[in-house]
Amino acid sequence: MKKNYLFNLVFILLTGLGFIIATGNAGAQVVITQWTFEGDVVTPSTGSGTASLQGGTTATFATGLTGTGSGGRAWNSSGYPAQGTGSGTAGVEFLVSTAGYSMIGLSWDGRHSNTSANRLRIQYTLNGTEWQNFEASAANATNTANGIDKGFDNGRFIADAGDTWYQRSANFSGISGAADNPAFGVRIVTEFVDGTNYGAATSTSTYGSSGTLRYDNVTFQGSGESPLLMASPGSLSGFTYTQGSGPSDIQNVTLSGMNLSPEAGAIVVEAPNGYEMTPDGGSTFADILEFTYSGGAFNGKVLGIRLAASLGAGSYTGFIAANGGSAPELTVSVSGTVTTANPPEITSMILPQFIEGATPFNNNRVPMAFHASLSNLLPSSTYKYYNKVVSGSDGPEYNGAGNVIFVDPASGTFTRTTSPSLTTAGQHGELTTDVEGNWSGWFMTEPTGNARFKPGNEIYMRIMLNDGAGGTTEATRLTSAESIKVLGFYTHMADSTGTAINGFGAFVPKNFIFLYDNMDGTGRPLLGTQIETSGIEFIQGTHADFYYNGVAGTDMSWGGIVPNNNPAGVKRVEERSLADGSIVSAPTSSDGTWSGVDTRNPSGGLENVLAVITTLGTGSSGADQGNIFTYGNILSVELNSSVSGSIQLINLYGQEAARYPISGTTATITLSVPSGAYIVRILSDKGTFSRKVMVR
Repeated sequence: MKKNYLFNLVFILLTGLGFIIATGNAGAQVVITQWTFEGDVVTPSTGSGTASLQGGTTATFATGLTGTGSGGRAWNSSGYPAQGTGSGTAGVEFLVSTAGYSMIGLSWDGRHSNTSANRLRIQYTLNGTEWQNFEASAANATNTANGIDKGFDNGRFIADAGDTWYQRSANFSGISGAADNPAFGVRIVTEFVDGTNYGAATSTSTYGSSGTLRYDNVTFQGSGESPLLMASPGSLSGFTYTQGSGPSDIQNVTLSGMNLSPEAGAIVVEAPNGYEMTPDGGSTFADILEFTYSGGAFNGKVLGIRLAASLGAGSYTGFIAANGGSAPELTVSVSGTVTTANPPEITSMILPQFIEGATPFNNNRVPMAFHASLSNLLPSSTYKYYNKVVSGSDGPEYNGAGNVIFVDPASGTFTRTTSPSLTTAGQHGELTTDVEGNWSGWFMTEPTGNARFKPGNEIYMRIMLNDGAGGTTEATRLTSAESIKVLGFYTHMADSTGTAINGFGAFVPKNFIFLYDNMDGTGRPLLGTQIETSGIEFIQGTHADFYYNGVAGTDMSWGGIVPNNNPAGVKRVEERSLADGSIVSAPTSSDGTWSGVDTRNPSGGLENVLAVITTLGTGSSGADQGNIFTYGNILSVELNSSVSGSIQLINLYGQEAARYPISGTTATITLSVPSGAYIVRILSDKGTFSRKVMVR
């Protein structure tokens, strides 16, 4: 545990700034919420609130402020905007209800790395959505390092040295609406030093987006005159045992109260279903306890909490509730699980053989998808999860590398993230098991420049799950039994080289495509990916050009990488349902050739993309409908019967290049498109048919 020397220091500083008015005009100054980040979590150590990242920043955990006797842990943020961009948009956010409190103050210990920004701005919100700048000055804030005042610049906190801890505070008593506000919160963001660019914390260094800002002992304080019950910590999680071996270990919570009315009375504490409490360190347990108080104060009662024995497998969440002394009800959230005797496992997978990769930089990324069935999870429980990749030498506790694209079949949304986390909304997926603890669904990985994605490597899929009861730490890690070979885009043949491939067909957007080297779909597929348009935010310069320009955002298109060493070619293009993974369609080619494109032992790398058009064969081939041909750039359509509809010209990226009306039996059109191969598709009241043509 960290020492609370900081509270005394902050109290003195705040008093000197007029944060605390004369005794008798304000209640006791107390901690509303505090984050110490012990245990590498972003849940508060005292009180309740939420901490999150803003503006694309990422975070890990690192050593906290030294000199407190133990050092402890801290939240270490990085991934700030590039030079000259995003001033006032990136940093950390803390939302804390100040209901029942006045004279609101904030303090924290912050450490700048040498290349981090040297100007920090506090922004505050009174409604949880709209943000305003806090104008920090010597009259309402402190900014010191090693006891030396560092001052302020146009309302911002100044840093004049890197690898240095600063002690900072802010007084919100002058902000109308900050007190007694359930929607209060602050952001601490980086700003330009000169209106154009960021400055570096160390003057001899150059600002860099990878510079870090470390946060420790983030504390909100306030004064209260109304009756109030308090708990530390404000939540407990991680209660667990295997079915038949309970109860769980005991965790402690400290209850206290002030300004209680009447002067003497009782506080009643009740545990939720599945939990029991001990007031004496474990000698006795009950689900309801009563404590007396006097003098209007309830002084620090330690309660032990645990999951009771003999519970069935499942998740157990709820609230410890304390009432009395005319104070609002106090609740402490608790969550835990009773697991089955059999450990969670992956029972089946549709796992591609190959994935794209490049190191140390990967600017030609293409996504990869796989389907997995999980079992022996808690029944009828919702899990948070994310997935990454690991090498064979990575330990069982390593969370892996790569970006994640979460797939939600219920809403049809695909969400890409570069910083998966079980603590931050939007940075993890959720899955809900059936009554037997089983679940099946889709996972997607985007390769990065991490060393694990070096062409030729064998990597494994790893899925991280929480406890299924609202926890924010990785409780279970499941790893695929079979590996995937990493391929790079090259034109020569080797077991580590591949060629770009994309396709177009009468597919359902957001379903999935799997390519096989046989017509029956046996064995593992060569490729797995989604069918566009999925809504995934692909990035030019990060994802391969052929994919960004020819696949992303184009309905019914797909793309990826296939091995150059593949004498059979692509013989089956299998479409599977987003909803349940079932097979929807499966066009085949007996020789691996699609509309004249030979997929056997390709050598195209990134430049000569294999274009697989499966539209041909859907409906009539056109032979019995009439004739479609080109001469140079002149397209001629001569039909055997009159139709009313349109002529669609599709390039080999699966994109519609042009569309023309047709009414009758003939059409002659001068095309204004680049030379190359195209699919001409007739869409009419007489049906649909297609023909491949060449435009010169």
